[in-house]
Amino acid sequence: MKSCIRLPRLFVPRDYEEWVAPACDAPADLWQPLSGGETVSARDCIVPDFLRGSGEEVQFEKMRENMYAALENGEIERLERGFLLVRRETPHGVRRGLLANIDLEELSLEGDGTIRLSTETDPVLVASRKKEREAAVLEFPHTVLCYRDKRDKLLRAIEDEELAPVYDFRTPLCSIKGEFVYDFIAEEVAHDLMKYADPCFGVLDGNHTLAAAKGHWEQVKSKISANEAKNHPARFTLAEFVNLCDPAVVPVNAQTGAPAKKEELLSMFKAGKKLPPKTLALGGVREARCSLEGREISYD
Repeated sequence: MKSCIRLPRLFVPRDYEEWVAPACDAPADLWQPLSGGETVSARDCIVPDFLRGSGEEVQFEKMRENMYAALENGEIERLERGFLLVRRETPHGVRRGLLANIDLEELSLEGDGTIRLSTETDPVLVASRKKEREAAVLEFPHTVLCYRDKRDKLLRAIEDEELAPVYDFRTPLCSIKGEFVYDFIAEEVAHDLMKYADPCFGVLDGNHTLAAAKGHWEQVKSKISANEAKNHPARFTLAEFVNLCDPAVVPVNAQTGAPAKKEELLSMFKAGKKLPPKTLALGGVREARCSLEGREISYD
């Protein structure tokens, strides 16, 4: 199986508590500014779903301006190349995830690739997010992929390494901690992680985000040379890998809130099947996937 994992160079904020943002589909009340809004934050660099539709191009342009402002004002800084080990406190326990780049060439929208969607997607929402990505110079995604590691060998091995603290704080949404995984460790981790695709990495959250990123990349690829396409930033996107066997990883039916059966999800991924749009999520809305880390997706 061809590896779909790459080492990103992450942008992280200098003021983490002011930079947290919920998922795009979270209700409007969760999108209120955490303070007076004097500085740019992730909430200014992401367009929530309730602001899409008529006039969304204005929102995308504001987002683009805010991204440039954050870069120029020094509100975010770029780390060295490597992964990020993230721990989030949830009602189900501490959920651990590994933030890495994925190669969109290995994403199949038809259900037969190394990365497979779990739900059908709404074409209107995908088109909107694709336009958003076209306007963006940075990305702050919330895509979550699953792998299967019954003995938790991968993350336990990472935790035995000497990692660099990046942030550790509590927000109104959750308690969150991030540690940097250096490149000389991450290279080996990327190789080992591929062993736990069973038989793929399935999407637990962020189906529309990934479909939009894939569509944007195909559009970019059609206009550049094969050599340029090898390492173009639009070819990759950030995703958080979580172990489906971890008790703190609780997929739910997004409509009923009932836990989804993990074995049924695995069978679905293996068969290349998909659920109706927006029916699968990872935990509840208030266990928010905080958008803190970003990466460059444009040479603009």
